[in-house]
Amino acid sequence: MRRFVLILSAVLAGVFVTSAQVRWLEKIHDFGAFDEDLGKVYCDFKFVNDGQEPLAIIAARANCGCTRPEFSHAPVAPGDTGVVTVGFDPKGRPGKFEKNIYVETDAERSRTTLMIRGTVIGASNTLKSRYPVEAGPMRLRGTTVAYGPVIKDHSAVKSLEGYNASADTLHPVIAGAPRYINVICEPKTVAPGEQFVVSCILHSDLSDAWGLTTDSFTLAPDPDADAVEVETVAIIKEDFSTLTPAQMDKRPAMTLSEQRIDLGKLDRTGKKIVHTFKITNSGTDPLLIRSITCPDPAVKIELSDKKIKKGKSARVTLTVDPSALKPLSPLNARITIIANDPVNPTEMIRLTGE
Repeated sequence: MRRFVLILSAVLAGVFVTSAQVRWLEKIHDFGAFDEDLGKVYCDFKFVNDGQEPLAIIAARANCGCTRPEFSHAPVAPGDTGVVTVGFDPKGRPGKFEKNIYVETDAERSRTTLMIRGTVIGASNTLKSRYPVEAGPMRLRGTTVAYGPVIKDHSAVKSLEGYNASADTLHPVIAGAPRYINVICEPKTVAPGEQFVVSCILHSDLSDAWGLTTDSFTLAPDPDADAVEVETVAIIKEDFSTLTPAQMDKRPAMTLSEQRIDLGKLDRTGKKIVHTFKITNSGTDPLLIRSITCPDPAVKIELSDKKIKKGKSARVTLTVDPSALKPLSPLNARITIIANDPVNPTEMIRLTGE
């Protein structure tokens, strides 16, 4: 029995020794930092056939079209060295990169993952097209974070991409964000030529606003540097999707006494003008006025009651100060009313005057 085991071991050892065995001298190549204008860069990944049978590369592919592996299909004799050459095209790709190359050989159909990495210092034309906003040593994709519609009590995440266009390391600083938006910059330390991402997480349950909601925060490349203002825009809406047919039958309904208000000729030096209109609940359940706003600083709004019972009305008092209007500009304002009416949650009234 012992003799049989020894013979079997010898046979298996012979198979192992005589088969092709690939050994890579390195599996990762770091190009470091280089200018985009340098054009395509190349590196060689060398391997040795440590077996006693010829070794051939069957296939090599990359996970990105900007990376191209090249190799010979000729078998590599035992003890000899083969090469896979990898080219990377940095055009239009500023910042840090990591690309994988997957190589298959006929050595028991083995598969090896190679990696190239580095940092592309972007060319001026690339930076202008990809990061059009200059903010000192920073370049930004934009200065507005647009969330679109956000359901009340839900969260939404948007991001703003940036790039370090300087030769110094940056330590971005964020300040002045509203309490309902959590702003995080990653990485916290940005090396020359590297990208960073400013993530903005909006928690609508922490905001009292409804409808179009704008705010802002500032972003500076370093604590002592000048900051750029970033605007945030969201439309906070109520979720009516869970209402049952029975609840819809008893829904509140918002009805306005006026859809357009024309104050006529305005005396710019005269006293303030007061106008009233009514919001009526023509439905069953209580009508809750979530918000009533006007962006024109010359218009002030006062609501008599935010909760309107069935068949009842609330009075809205508008106070217009003609002296606050721009000289020679007519009054052309929009009053937006948001309520818990699932069929008609938003109403707008046009307010005009000459």
